[in-house]
Amino acid sequence: MKNIFLFYFFILVSCASGFAQGQVIRGAVTDYDSKIPLTGVNVILYKDSIISKVVATDENGLYRLDAVALGRNKVKFSYLGYEEQTISNVIVTSAKEVILNAALNESVNVIDEVVVTAFKPGETRNEMATVSARPFTIEETDRYAGSRGDPARMASNFAGVQGADDSRNDIVIRGNSPGGVLWKMEGVPMLNPNHFNIPGTTGSPVTILNNKFLANSDFFTGAFPAEFGNTISGVFDLFQRNGNNEKYEFSGQVGFLGLEAMAEGPILKEHKSSFLATYRYSTLQLFDVLGIDIGTNSIPNYQDGFFRLNFPLKKNASLSVFGMGGLSKVDILISDQQKPEADLYAQSDRDQYFNSKMGITGITYSKTFSARTYMKATVAAQGNAVIAHHDLVYRHIGSDGNYALDSLLPILDYTFKESRISAVAAINHKFNSHWLMKAGFSAEALLYNYMDSTRNLDSTSAYYYQYYTRWDSKGTTSLIQPYMQFKYKPNDRLTFNVGLHAQYFGLSNSVSLFEPRLGIQYDLGNNQLIAFGTGLHSQQQNLYLYFYRLQDSLNKPLQPHNLDMDFTKSMHFVGSYSKLFAEHYFLKAEVYYQYLFNVPVDTLTSSFSLINTGVGFSRFFPLPLENAGTGVNYGAELTLQRVFYRQYFFMITGSLFQSTYKGSDDSARNSDFNAQYVLNLLGTKEFTVRKKNTFSIGAKLTTEGGHWYGPVDTLQSEIQKEVIYQDAGRNSLQFAPYFRFDLKFNYRINAKKMSHEIGLDLVNVFDTQNILGLTYIPNDDDPSRSVIQENYQLGRLPLFYYRIDF
Repeated sequence: MKNIFLFYFFILVSCASGFAQGQVIRGAVTDYDSKIPLTGVNVILYKDSIISKVVATDENGLYRLDAVALGRNKVKFSYLGYEEQTISNVIVTSAKEVILNAALNESVNVIDEVVVTAFKPGETRNEMATVSARPFTIEETDRYAGSRGDPARMASNFAGVQGADDSRNDIVIRGNSPGGVLWKMEGVPMLNPNHFNIPGTTGSPVTILNNKFLANSDFFTGAFPAEFGNTISGVFDLFQRNGNNEKYEFSGQVGFLGLEAMAEGPILKEHKSSFLATYRYSTLQLFDVLGIDIGTNSIPNYQDGFFRLNFPLKKNASLSVFGMGGLSKVDILISDQQKPEADLYAQSDRDQYFNSKMGITGITYSKTFSARTYMKATVAAQGNAVIAHHDLVYRHIGSDGNYALDSLLPILDYTFKESRISAVAAINHKFNSHWLMKAGFSAEALLYNYMDSTRNLDSTSAYYYQYYTRWDSKGTTSLIQPYMQFKYKPNDRLTFNVGLHAQYFGLSNSVSLFEPRLGIQYDLGNNQLIAFGTGLHSQQQNLYLYFYRLQDSLNKPLQPHNLDMDFTKSMHFVGSYSKLFAEHYFLKAEVYYQYLFNVPVDTLTSSFSLINTGVGFSRFFPLPLENAGTGVNYGAELTLQRVFYRQYFFMITGSLFQSTYKGSDDSARNSDFNAQYVLNLLGTKEFTVRKKNTFSIGAKLTTEGGHWYGPVDTLQSEIQKEVIYQDAGRNSLQFAPYFRFDLKFNYRINAKKMSHEIGLDLVNVFDTQNILGLTYIPNDDDPSRSVIQENYQLGRLPLFYYRIDF
């Protein structure tokens, strides 16, 4: 109680300490293609559609706007011979300077005394993007209700994207497996950027990525430019921001999800070098104290950190050093249960001890050689480790009607370690205002060390209860991906992007020499765009799947049986139409068709396909596989958005689609991710309080088709103590549709030289019981109860936080 009193007293004192009168917006303006600084660019500041300041960039392309009014502002960049760029909803607070950089596109047809204004809705950082791409802004992760500051959960609001379930942040794009998503950081392909990550997945309950160190980035859902390879689903291309190189700034946050701290500022002011560092720690203990259901009775612990050092060099060059890492741990103790309980993260017959850790560090060098040529290269090392131990629980029902523990039997230990040493480089060369070339490569050494042993629980086996080895592999392989692409603009309305990607995977000696990519975009005038994109894409299988071993009749491990798996491939076709109308409303529609082939399926006749894996909290144990499966995804998507103007915004995204596949039995079935439809309705309203403070309320409604499942093989489920489905009826049944409504409240206080923010994110306000799937729960307490029970997703989840910036 004393701590709560001090907390509110501190806020009241801060609010009474006076308001700041203005803040600074500054940054750099460069050429979009060559990254050369632009001198003499007009930088125009708007407040409520009224011009309040005008400045010009200096010889280094730098500008500075002083005494900017707090709240939302708009900044326009205008330069003769270049297309104008306007950045709206620039949030200015009393605590932090705003570093706002811009990159302008050169006009093809330069006319004296005329400034060309082009329609560029949702323009990405990547100059080769044509369709199925949109920018990801940091402000969006804080704006959308239910996103929890997580880039992956925020992306589920986009058209064509859905989450796998509430307990994880997997990204399902156009019916594809989440395992097909490529995460990149500063151009480097990343291992799973999450806490509690499971081998073979790209999602988890909690992200390591902290939106406080991210810069605006790009998100792709199909027909990617040629520089993106080893993915058939989507790309999250993330970039880091530099720290403030003139002023020291700090942030602190406390909430249900833990504690956070951030610091940034100059290293040497005269050299314009800077640092940025963050740290986050959480136990989720508060949820347990308050009795809030987070899907498990266990208390997860995790912590993560990030740093970035940036050093501008002479002759338009810069050097950056960065690092990010996270540790996570959870002990799920079924032996402590008094009654049967469903746990989203556990099996019902064992105690599980789980640890994971991930880290990446790298050096980035960039240089502008001339007004036409720019180069960027990154060398990075990263590692990921997952360590688990399981004990089988034997128990009985005591005289009080509760479980009583009999004994614990160790049944499983595994340690999976993966590391990468990566080198990526790209060079941009603009031949003239019509032609741009971008070429580069990604070369990676993949290091792996997999150890797994488990107890034989088959009571019919002569080796019942004996340990046997499923994984025991250690080594190094390589993945090499060169590419080249061109952008051709015959005039200011028409753009062609054409490229070629290739890749080689050393382990299976897989080669994909010819992966063409094509994009066409045409400005119809009247703020309308049409575009078309197509491309061939390929992806290696999750690395640990190559090394699984079966056992012979003497319980001895055989050699890994999937070492020759080839790439899965996919052909994408996308058509797009965009329109900006009434100045603040944006409409975009896309249709697409994807044909997947070379998908690994069982060599024996079955419904299995690797296309359905990549989600959940369990590894996959593959039988011998061959690249003989296929899949088809097609659909239509619509986005209607009102940009933030006059203190409110809304966005409606909808998708209608089909996602089917064929296994080795050659029967067409619904894929696991074929929700068939997804609808998101989002909105935020902001109110000004006491002239300088703001209060906002946001809401989100999501509904989509239910998960697919099939008839249960009851006998085998009883024997194996987990849900076993009949193969022939796979994905022939569907659960009820999913529905969730979220609310978010924020109150920001702009005091003198500091700001406070109090927030409450209410996830699943109506406590809707959405079915996740079926689970096996022993019926020792009630033999008449079925051991197959419906498993529900997360219920109502309140997430409170308080943040201070100074």
